Amino acid sequence: MTADNLCMGCMKEIGNVQQCPFCGFHNDTVAPAPYLPLRTVIGGRYTVGKVISASGDGVTYIAWDTESRETVTVREFLPVENITRLQGQTEVTVNEDSRLVFYDSVREFLTLNRKLAMSRNLSALIPVIDIIEENNTAYAVSEYLETITLRDFLLKSRTGYLGWDRVKTLMMPVLTTVASLHSMDIYHRGISPNTLVLGRDGKLRLTGFMISSARCLKTRVKPEMFPGYAAIEQYHDVDDTGAWTDVYGIAAVIYRALIGSTPAEASERITNDKLMIPPRFAEALPAYLVSALDHALTIEPGDRTATVDELREELSGSPSTMASNAIHEVREREVEAPTTTEDEVAERKRLEKLARQEQQKHEQIKMALIAFAICLGIGVLALGGWLTYDHFKNNPNEPTTEGVAQMIEVPNFVGQSYSRISNDEVQKTRFKFTVDYQYSDSAEAGVIIGQNLEAGTQIEQGSELKLTVSKGIEYVTLIDVSGMDYNKAFNLLTEAGFVCKKVEKNNDGSHTANEVITVTPEAGKEYERGKEIYVQVWGAPPTTATTTRENILNRLF
Repeated sequence: MTADNLCMGCMKEIGNVQQCPFCGFHNDTVAPAPYLPLRTVIGGRYTVGKVISASGDGVTYIAWDTESRETVTVREFLPVENITRLQGQTEVTVNEDSRLVFYDSVREFLTLNRKLAMSRNLSALIPVIDIIEENNTAYAVSEYLETITLRDFLLKSRTGYLGWDRVKTLMMPVLTTVASLHSMDIYHRGISPNTLVLGRDGKLRLTGFMISSARCLKTRVKPEMFPGYAAIEQYHDVDDTGAWTDVYGIAAVIYRALIGSTPAEASERITNDKLMIPPRFAEALPAYLVSALDHALTIEPGDRTATVDELREELSGSPSTMASNAIHEVREREVEAPTTTEDEVAERKRLEKLARQEQQKHEQIKMALIAFAICLGIGVLALGGWLTYDHFKNNPNEPTTEGVAQMIEVPNFVGQSYSRISNDEVQKTRFKFTVDYQYSDSAEAGVIIGQNLEAGTQIEQGSELKLTVSKGIEYVTLIDVSGMDYNKAFNLLTEAGFVCKKVEKNNDGSHTANEVITVTPEAGKEYERGKEIYVQVWGAPPTTATTTRENILNRLF
């Protein structure tokens, strides 16, 4: 099988057909600048296909290894802020003012991938198998695996989250791999549900390795950072990052997998560094696990769990670790739970003290008024009483403040976790929540995506507020329509929520025109509503005239 017969979108053999019946990619597609043209050969061996992803320090292509005859991925170092490449070209031109930054970064890219190539035995990695310097830049070639991101896997799950036993099974090999990488001075700085992928073997693997400057804000490379999973030091200087940065990312991933929502962004937690866990989860999760996440998600790096090995011990609930945490815990932190915390007790005492002070102040004012009234004399009091009586007698309908409802302002709940809001005791006294669940392809399950009243609206306390909450992505089973007439299959698939793309196959006359041969992807499995489905059908048979002409030609020659 040669690369000439392959689809440049999925590397499956399609012969002379230009549009792939498997993935729908068209081989005549022109790659936009600054990406490599389709069928560019790297290292005299790897034929480049379509772009899989482009972010941070470069771009990843699907590719075909002409020697091993297998699909691979090729990561090209391509920081778009520092280079220029016109459409159709392969050579990279480095911007004049970026030469020093670019070539330093290329060296870091090569060093990183050489270390990853030496670590190919680690179970939670996709092996790097080749490194190439070409086109005035560098490339890393890796094995290709069919995977799904942890983010999509969680969105596809029935509840949007997993139990601790399942999460522990998935994540512990990742911790072991990351710890080994740290011993080689490799720090990922981008661990998130987007960079962790699940293979068909049920194992998680860590992807998305980049140079350090592509994982921090204040650098000359456009960074790829994941809010909620990026530690606070990544918003400052790359020199402040280290093992503790990956600890934060791992803990945030575990939190997302267990709770069903992304932790608040680190930059938003600076003034309120508290780990909020809804009561129903706090009751079900082991205390040592909550403590471990609390410690690993601390904002201040100096107070955070320092290494992945320490995090693994805390997550295992070892007695020595729990005792050490109990002795050395110096900061009071609040975990939302149904029981009364020390902070709540202290706050209650403070409010009671303020109430007593307020009552004493009122008593003092009352005594002063009484003394003043006595000084004015009985006559003045009598006059005042008469005036008051006469005023209300002549104005019986004048409103008073008695019974006036308290008005409050509606906040913006969109983007927040409904579980967190609905279990907030303060918010439950302010609003009467009703909820409408809707599917969403842009918000995780459990996230609020709408509210019936705009933020800033003034309403009476205790009024109803309707929230729209995401159910995550809707998945539909792709029915088998093989053997059906295309029109009937089209109606069935469209009603189910799929978008049909018709692909005709040459018919030698022995098949029924418009009969469905197969569908891509595979029937019988669940896919996102709205997904494009490629329906392969038999085309029209040759016409009689054409057949007669061919028969005549065959007899003559």
